[in-house]
Amino acid sequence: MCGIPRPSTGHRIAIMFPPRHPNSSTAHPATANYSLFFRESDSDSMQTTAVFRSKDTSMIDIFRACRGIDLRIERHGDLTLTPSTLLSSKSQPLHQFQLQPHFSTSQSKSAALSSSELEFSLPERLDLGVSERGIVGRQVTVFATGQAGEVIPMGNGIVGYD
Repeated sequence: MCGIPRPSTGHRIAIMFPPRHPNSSTAHPATANYSLFFRESDSDSMQTTAVFRSKDTSMIDIFRACRGIDLRIERHGDLTLTPSTLLSSKSQPLHQFQLQPHFSTSQSKSAALSSSELEFSLPERLDLGVSERGIVGRQVTVFATGQAGEVIPMGNGIVGYD
């Protein structure tokens, strides 16, 4: 593995890369990469928790300001398919969740933690392994719904072990 050795958290992670505009070298509106963690909920609720995390707090602020977040876990791990292509092709994802930023579970956490994180309890427990229904190795795609109802691609990545 790359980087400084550290113990595994047991979570799954996708490093999310915002799309780049064809005529620009910058991403918009998302400006920074961010992490999306998946972990089993701490309670006995049989749910999975999804945590959006970024060192750039403006990235989390973008998510907080939107009307909704569409979290898709695709059936494949093909990053050559852009978020816009996936949306227009009407391909059915393995899992899809409509998240409401104003109902995130991180709102009850400390202000310092919640400024860099946004946490959601998903309505079902995901298989965090490699299997027919497992999420490891699959593409994750995130779209935001703006205040005017516009759909904004916010990034994609591949789920791996943290």
